Amino acid sequence: MFDKANLKYFFIWLISFLISGLFKLIGYLDPDVLIINNFLLLLLVFGPALIVTIILVFNKFSNS
Repeated sequence: MFDKANLKYFFIWLISFLISGLFKLIGYLDPDVLIINNFLLLLLVFGPALIVTIILVFNKFSNS
Protein backbone atom coordinates (compact mmCIF):
# COMPACT_ATOMS: atom_id res chain seq x y z
CA MET A 1 0.00 0.00 0.00
CA PHE A 2 2.75 2.47 0.94
CA ASP A 3 6.05 2.85 -0.81
CA LYS A 4 9.03 2.35 1.52
CA ALA A 5 10.63 5.60 0.34
CA ASN A 6 7.61 7.60 1.49
CA LEU A 7 7.18 5.75 4.76
CA LYS A 8 9.49 8.14 6.62
CA TYR A 9 7.24 11.07 5.68
CA PHE A 10 4.20 9.34 7.15
CA PHE A 11 6.23 8.61 10.30
CA ILE A 12 7.22 12.29 10.63
CA TRP A 13 3.58 13.27 10.05
CA LEU A 14 2.41 10.91 12.79
CA ILE A 15 5.05 12.12 15.27
CA SER A 16 4.15 15.77 14.63
CA PHE A 17 0.46 15.07 15.28
CA LEU A 18 1.31 13.23 18.51
CA ILE A 19 3.51 16.09 19.73
CA SER A 20 0.87 18.71 18.90
CA GLY A 21 -1.79 16.63 20.66
CA LEU A 22 0.46 16.33 23.70
CA PHE A 23 0.97 20.11 23.80
CA LYS A 24 -2.79 20.63 23.45
CA LEU A 25 -3.44 18.28 26.37
CA ILE A 26 -0.79 19.95 28.54
CA GLY A 27 -2.19 23.37 27.65
CA TYR A 28 -5.70 22.23 28.52
CA LEU A 29 -4.67 20.80 31.90
CA ASP A 30 -2.37 23.66 32.93
CA PRO A 31 -2.80 26.75 30.73
CA ASP A 32 -0.13 28.83 32.52
CA VAL A 33 2.68 26.49 31.40
CA LEU A 34 2.49 27.32 27.70
CA ILE A 35 2.74 31.10 27.78
CA ILE A 36 4.40 32.09 24.50
CA ASN A 37 6.84 34.98 24.53
CA ASN A 38 8.68 36.49 21.56
CA PHE A 39 11.80 34.31 21.91
CA LEU A 40 9.76 31.11 21.98
CA LEU A 41 7.80 32.26 18.94
CA LEU A 42 11.00 32.91 16.99
CA LEU A 43 12.36 29.53 18.06
CA LEU A 44 9.19 27.73 16.94
CA VAL A 45 9.15 29.51 13.56
CA PHE A 46 12.83 29.45 12.59
CA GLY A 47 14.10 26.45 14.57
CA PRO A 48 12.89 23.65 12.26
CA ALA A 49 14.13 25.49 9.16
CA LEU A 50 17.56 25.94 10.76
CA ILE A 51 17.77 22.26 11.69
CA VAL A 52 16.77 21.16 8.18
CA THR A 53 19.36 23.52 6.66
CA ILE A 54 22.10 22.12 8.90
CA ILE A 55 21.14 18.54 7.98
CA LEU A 56 21.16 19.35 4.24
CA VAL A 57 24.57 21.01 4.48
CA PHE A 58 26.05 18.07 6.38
CA ASN A 59 24.61 15.62 3.84
CA LYS A 60 26.03 17.65 0.96
CA PHE A 61 29.53 17.70 2.50
CA SER A 62 29.45 14.06 3.54
CA ASN A 63 28.47 12.85 0.04
CA SER A 64 31.25 14.74 -1.76
